[in-house]
Amino acid sequence: MSALLLSEDGDVVAWGYEARRKWAHLSARGEADQYEFHIGFKMSLSTERKSESEEISGGQLGYEKSKKLVSIFIDKMRSAAMEDIAKSGYSSEEVRWCLTVPAIWDDYQKQLMREAAVKAGLPDDEKRLQLVIEPEAAAYHARVSGVRTINASGRRASLMSKGSRFLVADCGGGTVDITAYKTDERNRLEEIGRECGGKFGSEYVNQAFLEKILAKRLGSYDVVDQVFSQSPASMMNLIDSWEKTKLSFNGLDKDDIYLEIPAALDRQLSEEARESLSESQNGITEFLVVKAEEAREAFEAVIPEILALVDKQLGEMRTQRRNSSGKELVILVGGFGNSPYLQERLQEHLEGRADVLVPPDPQVAVLLGAVHYTYDPQTKSRRTKFTYGCAATSDFRDGIDPEKYLITLPNGERKCEHRFTRYVHAGQSVPVDELVTQTFSPLYEDQDAVTFHIYSSTAKAPTYVTDSSCTKIGKVTVDLTEAMALPLRDRSVRLSLVFGEVQMKALAVVEKTGKIATASLDFTPIN
Repeated sequence: MSALLLSEDGDVVAWGYEARRKWAHLSARGEADQYEFHIGFKMSLSTERKSESEEISGGQLGYEKSKKLVSIFIDKMRSAAMEDIAKSGYSSEEVRWCLTVPAIWDDYQKQLMREAAVKAGLPDDEKRLQLVIEPEAAAYHARVSGVRTINASGRRASLMSKGSRFLVADCGGGTVDITAYKTDERNRLEEIGRECGGKFGSEYVNQAFLEKILAKRLGSYDVVDQVFSQSPASMMNLIDSWEKTKLSFNGLDKDDIYLEIPAALDRQLSEEARESLSESQNGITEFLVVKAEEAREAFEAVIPEILALVDKQLGEMRTQRRNSSGKELVILVGGFGNSPYLQERLQEHLEGRADVLVPPDPQVAVLLGAVHYTYDPQTKSRRTKFTYGCAATSDFRDGIDPEKYLITLPNGERKCEHRFTRYVHAGQSVPVDELVTQTFSPLYEDQDAVTFHIYSSTAKAPTYVTDSSCTKIGKVTVDLTEAMALPLRDRSVRLSLVFGEVQMKALAVVEKTGKIATASLDFTPIN
C-alpha cells in the first residue's frame, strides 16, 4: 500500500500498511489532525487537481508535493529491499531497479517519477534504473506464466508462438491502461496497438458507492463529506468492507449486501442522518444495506468506459491484421481484473469477437512482469501516440508563410520561424533503439547554444508549431561552446531523438567534427 503518515514537521512516522493502521488509531483518539496521512499519491504526479485516491485521504496535492511523497516512499522501499538483498551478499551497486508507470502518463510525469527515484537514492543510471509501462509488464507476465480462459473450458492460449496477437487491459485502482502486442519470429514483442486509457479504475466504483449509495442513505453527499472530515479512518473501514465485497460480486447476485457500520462512524451521524438511514433501510441502522441492483449501478459507473477503450484498441488491432481472420485475445490484469463482474461483462461484450483470458494472480501481473522485463527486455518496437517534431526555421515562402513569422538574418536571408519539423508521425512503429535524426544550423555568429522546443501533435503533418493540433511538451538545449572556433556554416547539429523507448531521449552531434554535444531533454507539464 502506497501510504505515508507524516508528523507536523514532515518526518515519517510510518509507511505502507503500518501508516494506515497508526492513522486509524490516531483518528479514533481524535489526534489525526496533528499528522498528515497520504495514500495513492503516485497518481497525483503532474496535476494540480485532487486525485480520487487523495479525495479519500482528505488531501489535495500538486505535483511538487506528490513528487516529494513519492520520493519518500521509494526511499523507504529501497532501504527495506536493500536490507534483504544485503543478506544474500549483494551490494547496492549490483542491483538493477525498475519502476512501473501507467501507459497514459506523458513524458513529464515519467520524468518526475525518475527524478523522485534518484532523489530517493536509486542510481542515476538508465541501465540500472528502468521505467516500464504497466500493461507491457503485464504482457511479459502473461507470456511466461500461462493464461486461462474465463469460461469453463479452461483452454490455455500460447502467447509465445510466432504471430500471436493479444490486447492487454490493465485495470487497477486508479487507471485503466490498454495496449496490444504481436510476437515476432524471434519471440520479441511488437506493439501493434496505440496505448489508450483513462481514470476508470476500481476507485471510481468506490466513489460511486459513496455518491450513489451511502449519500442516498444518509440524506446527502454533504453528510458523507462531513463524516469523512470528522472520522476519516472509520469511513475508510467502511470502504474496505465494500472493497472486499466488491471483488466477489458478480452480475448474477440477487441478495442484498450487508456492510457493518463502524461504531466510530455511527457516533458521527446526526439524528437527521440516522433517521434517513433508518427510513431507507426499513429500520436497519447497524448495517448499510446495499441492494444487488445498486451494486451493479456502482460498477456501471466505469464499465462502459472500459468496454469502449477495449473496442477502440480492438479496432486498431484489426487495421493491423488486414485480411486474416480469427478472434483476438484480451488479457485482463490488475487488481480490478480479479472482479467477477468485470470479467463477465467483458466476456459478454466481446462474445464472438475475442476470447477473454486471465493470467494467474492478475493483481501481481505488473509486478512480476516488470521483473521479467528488467532481467530480459524483449520489446522490439513501440508505436508513437502522437506526431512529434520541433520548432525550426526554414526559407520563407512568399504568399504562403504568414508575414508575422518572417525573420531577416544579418546576411539578409529571409527565414520563417515556428515551422514544425517532423520526426515521426502518430501511430508509427519505431524500433526501441532507433535514432530519428534531423540536421539544423545555428542562425547567428555568437550563438553558443541552440534550444529546440519539442512538440506533439494530433495531426499527421502540421505546418507550424502554432497550429491548434500542436502542444509543447519539452525542450532540448544543445551546448555549442566547443564548436565556436568553427565557421558558422560548419556548426550544423544533428539532433537525434529516440521514440521507441519508454522515455523519449535526445542525442546531439556537431556534424563537421562528429563530436557529441551536450544535450539535455527537459519536459514541461501539459495542462
